[in-house]
Amino acid sequence: MHDDDGFSGADGGTDGQPEDRRTAGPTVIEGRYELLEPIGSGGMGEVWKAHDRRLRRFVAVKGLLDRRATTAETQKAAMQRARREAEALAKIEHQNVVTVHDQIETADQVWIVMKLLEGRSLADLLRRDGVLGVPRAADIGLQMAQGLRAVHEASVLHRDVKPGNVLVRDGGQVVLVDFGIATFEGADRVTRYGGVIGTPPYLAPELFAPASPGPTPASDLWALGVTLYEMVEGRLPFGGSEVWEVQASIQQSPDPVLRYAGPLGPVIQGLLATDPGSRLDAATAEAMLREVLAEPGPPAPTRAATPVPRPEPRPASAAAVPAPAASAPAVPSAPAPEASETSRGGRRGRFRAWKVAAAAACVVLLAGGGWLLSQGDLGGRQDDASGEQGGGPAGGDPAKAWEQWKDAKKRLTIGAKEDQPGLSFYNKDTGVWSGFDVDIAYALAGKLGYDREHVDFYGVTTANRASKLKNGEVDLVVASYSMTPEREKKDGILFVGPYYNAGSSLLVRKNSAKYDLNVAADVEEKQVEVCTARDSTYADRLQKEGYTTGKWQPDTYKECVERLLDKRSTVYAVASDDVLLAGYAQNDPTHLKLLPSGAGTEPYGVAMRKGDPLLKSKVCSGLQEILAGKEWSEMYMKDLSPLTGRKTAPRKPELMPCSGE
Repeated sequence: MHDDDGFSGADGGTDGQPEDRRTAGPTVIEGRYELLEPIGSGGMGEVWKAHDRRLRRFVAVKGLLDRRATTAETQKAAMQRARREAEALAKIEHQNVVTVHDQIETADQVWIVMKLLEGRSLADLLRRDGVLGVPRAADIGLQMAQGLRAVHEASVLHRDVKPGNVLVRDGGQVVLVDFGIATFEGADRVTRYGGVIGTPPYLAPELFAPASPGPTPASDLWALGVTLYEMVEGRLPFGGSEVWEVQASIQQSPDPVLRYAGPLGPVIQGLLATDPGSRLDAATAEAMLREVLAEPGPPAPTRAATPVPRPEPRPASAAAVPAPAASAPAVPSAPAPEASETSRGGRRGRFRAWKVAAAAACVVLLAGGGWLLSQGDLGGRQDDASGEQGGGPAGGDPAKAWEQWKDAKKRLTIGAKEDQPGLSFYNKDTGVWSGFDVDIAYALAGKLGYDREHVDFYGVTTANRASKLKNGEVDLVVASYSMTPEREKKDGILFVGPYYNAGSSLLVRKNSAKYDLNVAADVEEKQVEVCTARDSTYADRLQKEGYTTGKWQPDTYKECVERLLDKRSTVYAVASDDVLLAGYAQNDPTHLKLLPSGAGTEPYGVAMRKGDPLLKSKVCSGLQEILAGKEWSEMYMKDLSPLTGRKTAPRKPELMPCSGE
């Protein structure tokens, strides 16, 4: 959860003294909120994960006082800004705006207590991917517009809308965060030490006019337009990092070229209208984005053997905008929206006009291949050279088709879990991934023709791995993913495997003063609370088998283990696969005990999106080679034997047939 120069995640900062807290023991605010660990940082402090002792839940706590405010004057201004952020956020209740639970003011700090949000900032996604496909960008933009409409209806202005302040949660929910420079009607205007309020590349041009009335809802909508452009074009629309450079760029080239925006073109043009009176408002932008998402898009033409090049990565400062090709007709200018938002017939007519403009834009971009490229990120058929059933542009030659697939995807991104010792673990200090799942993934990538330097691992959880696949954020998932027909249908994915068969087990507290738990029957009979990861195969099974579970289950087994170790928690057992739990038990043998495995097995499979039979075929043949040779046994003895205690590798799993979808 990261921001370029502010905060993301659940927003923002602390009182600027986290080092003291770490050495002096836990800090508890008003006897209720215990600060546990910092989860985000920026120029104004840190945001902390905290435990609400009264309601027994985890929350995010942000200290709003700017730690750079050292003089009496700057401290007074910072306290004023801190109070204003809390007031601004407390006025808004919307799924696309960060939720405030509480506000506390101590002698030297203003705190806000918020819902704990897991996810990555949009800035992080763009740093990793460079660009997003049109459907995904439209979905994110739609949710941003919905959030901004709620903000503006509460008479609040965000004033710093940018990718770093947009959180994309697991499952796709988008949340606007960091209202540190927000303002609202009746509030005194406060600047940051006399400087410019906001981030220069996202500031609307009218803010710098000699007789500017200051920020308005239209200036927030301009920033939404810049963000949409950045998502699909891979760069900022206007060059420069300083205010004067950005404003000069807007004056010189007010209509940035759209190469990959497809039907988003008219929306972006409408939001980047330099006249704020002609700019789209949030409601109109929202309606247009809904139409973009509702459109199935034109049928894909036959793809050339040479893959369409992706846009250049986003530079640190935007370069000059290239001129459009002379042979390409200009993208039509966006018509100004009508003033009235109450006439249903008027809106229909206006949207029809926008759809005509969007269709014209699509014709231009289809000629250049841009719209084809953009479609690959939202779970549809990827922009690759696979064709249908291995045919397509390679003329039915699978080997040639696969080389074209690889040419279009220079790097392979694999989703794996970050917190499962022995299976898959990411060391944040060294940046190294390790474990059986990771070794399987590397070996499989090698069979697909990718060396280790061209493989990227991406952290996923039990709850979000399906959505990461469908959103196109990862190509494959190798994350102790239990293969079931129900999951293939429900999650909309395909499995190849199994590459390992795990048993089921329970992890309990060792030497508990309250319960003596030695076998699974003890856990069931004593009706102690069992934790498991949300959307795991155990989530439904536990209740059916008579175990007691909590009303809310976390996204990861690691958090289950943290609850188990917390003496204040009501959790006394964690249910999962035996090999997975064995890693946690081995890491903390003083406090944790693994019970004997129960009946049944969990077959782990490699997961991928539907609609790419060529990839499935290659994964199937690659996994078959791994199981047929010595690699599998060697990986087992290196990674899993220390957990299971076996002196020899078990029988290899039998690969299921890979034909069909």
